[in-house]
Amino acid sequence: MVGFSDHYKQLKHHLTCPAASISPTVVVLVGMAGIGKTTLATEIFQDSDIVQHYDCRVWLKIGKKCNLKEIPLRILAELNPDHSYDRFLVEGDDDDDRENAIARCLQECLKGKRYLIVLDDVWNKYTACYFKFSSKYRICGLNPFPFEGNGSRVLITTRLQQADEHDGHFPDYVLKMRFLDEEESWDLLRERVFDEEELCSFQLEKAGKKIAENCEGLPLMIVTVAGLLAREEKTPQYWNEVASVKNHHLFMDAYDEISKVLYSSYENLSHQLKMCFLYMGVFRRNYEVPRSKLINMWSVDGFLETNAHEFGNAGALECLDELVSNSLVVIYQSNLSPNSAVGEEQIKSCGLHSSLWHLSRREARDTKFCHILSSFGDGVSEGVMQGQCRLSFHNNVLFGIKDVCEIVEENCASTARSLLCYGPYHKYQVPICFGLKLLRELDALTIRFYEFPLEVLGLVRLRYLALTLNGAGTLPASISQLSNLRFLIVGRHLRTRSCKDPLYMPREIWSMKELKHIEVMGSDLPDPSCASLERLSTLSNVSAHSCTEGVLKAIPNLEKLGIQIELAYDDDHGKLLSCLDQISNLKELRSLKCVMVSCEIVTPLAPFPIFPPNVTKLSLSGLGYPWEEMSKIALLLSLEVLKLRSYAFRGPKWEVKERFRFLHSLVVEDSDLVEWKIGSESLRSLKSLTLKHCYSLEKIEWEHGMWGDRIHWACKESLRKIEVVDCNPLGAEQMNKALPPWKKDALAVHSSWKPPAKKRGLVLRV
Repeated sequence: MVGFSDHYKQLKHHLTCPAASISPTVVVLVGMAGIGKTTLATEIFQDSDIVQHYDCRVWLKIGKKCNLKEIPLRILAELNPDHSYDRFLVEGDDDDDRENAIARCLQECLKGKRYLIVLDDVWNKYTACYFKFSSKYRICGLNPFPFEGNGSRVLITTRLQQADEHDGHFPDYVLKMRFLDEEESWDLLRERVFDEEELCSFQLEKAGKKIAENCEGLPLMIVTVAGLLAREEKTPQYWNEVASVKNHHLFMDAYDEISKVLYSSYENLSHQLKMCFLYMGVFRRNYEVPRSKLINMWSVDGFLETNAHEFGNAGALECLDELVSNSLVVIYQSNLSPNSAVGEEQIKSCGLHSSLWHLSRREARDTKFCHILSSFGDGVSEGVMQGQCRLSFHNNVLFGIKDVCEIVEENCASTARSLLCYGPYHKYQVPICFGLKLLRELDALTIRFYEFPLEVLGLVRLRYLALTLNGAGTLPASISQLSNLRFLIVGRHLRTRSCKDPLYMPREIWSMKELKHIEVMGSDLPDPSCASLERLSTLSNVSAHSCTEGVLKAIPNLEKLGIQIELAYDDDHGKLLSCLDQISNLKELRSLKCVMVSCEIVTPLAPFPIFPPNVTKLSLSGLGYPWEEMSKIALLLSLEVLKLRSYAFRGPKWEVKERFRFLHSLVVEDSDLVEWKIGSESLRSLKSLTLKHCYSLEKIEWEHGMWGDRIHWACKESLRKIEVVDCNPLGAEQMNKALPPWKKDALAVHSSWKPPAKKRGLVLRV
């Protein structure tokens, strides 16, 4: 078996270590189709140490159609292949009596034995609960799997994350399989392409490593590509061609071949989840989709709506979690959630593996869910464009081809609801298809407009509008014609203009009652007079001038606020920064981001502000307050996530004395901090810690407390993820020393900075 040596050791350990309880330990191998779950389980099952460790072993291939109630009988048949259990299959017998009889038989058969039962390819997410002790058997006092505390194990391989069945029984150990790294991928490809006696030349190796890398660590994809390569002539010219073209026919053939395996995961989804999965394919291959963007677009697209009202973010989040649970979505970035069990994550960004992206794109095209245009041929193919609901351009230059735009408008004018421009950023204006009058979504952030395109005003059904404008100016007052608009996002092209040249929003913006989300880079909101936006929940990237008492009173239900404070030397700094005091009146605010972008002006320039008491996420940058002011942030009793960037606080020493009761994620980036002292109870709930670009940090002192004569590590016990990125090696070493032995695996150090040779001669191994 190539690769996964770490998984092999972990799995073997959990199958042979002493039992933690009297019940059989349930171990779950989970991962996407083709990642090697069955291969790993087979290797473990046949391992000589495993064979000797267990009195009996059973391997069952489960599949989609297997009922949980059938498993005990199938195990019996495997344990005693010469014995007939036909009496249990007689129709007309009472089901409960038959199940109880099977349970007694299996219990007697396994009694006194240390057994290993492997259930391969499980499609029921409650299987782990069934083995932990189902409610039915608890009631009747029977359990087919004896509780003898002798180290018996049940190993499950599945694409589905296992769930509890309302009785609190989770798997004892879950191993989420990773993708192969580049070296492992090349080893597997080389093994499958070349015979033992056959040598691989240097030229082929260079191209082969790139080919293996393009398989993105999925063993099934690597093996399939290797099989296709082995049939071709092994020449550097051909291999270089395959390596340099991601859409090479060899890769397309491989994607088509493994789609047969992947399709069953898609087929297993509900109709609603299928739509969500297909929508993931509208983005470019390997695109890292921010969770917030994905949720927003699902919410406004319409396919998640259940009635006259929108489905809402909560429902969309559930759908995303379900896709992750089905191993169909790759998590790129995540935060640990304070209420999650060990291993659970809160997604920040996600995407699709290329093999699943190919499947999503094909299904979306065939069902007319979405059509992707990457080349001229995609736009002019006969019959393909007819009746498409969503159009995703992965090449913005196509808008400049008159024939493409005409074909799009002729074929999709009465059906298109979404026009998505996801090609590389295009710095020259192109005439996009404004003739699609029924659009609900127009995402054109990757296209530069010299001025606001008035043609947009004819798209009166728009719910989502995202554009990039050239720079300063005013959005037209007539934008209020878009009365259905919920999301207004305006970026600025290469923002180099000063704060004296902002982008203004018209007073008419206050008449757009459906608005939920406004994100206009460096903009100023006008005085609302007597109007208000009751539904507005997100206001991002606005200037400090927008945070007046009158404006904030007119958006009482705001949950997320992002402010950019850009100071000039001739500004009234105190007055401008006083906006922060007004924020405290926003009682519904949960997330606040405040960025000072004028680093050349010495800060702080105003007293430390009072933040809303219910804030759960706080991000501060460039404010320059002394570390002593952190005691006021500790008063925010609901705070869960705190990000301090670009000298948000200054000074060589931060002594954390106060208790941040519910803080689970802390980021300190670009700081002049030299010494950091943490009290034993200060960060007790902390689960994720990131230190980035703290070049002066040399000393970290992490106090521990005492329980009688025993040392306890308080917050270090809860920590699951610690990242130290491009910091002083002394600080990284101090962090490593501060951790208890069982937490050192949580520390990840990444460094591209070499310390001066004279500095104590310390070398950090990374």
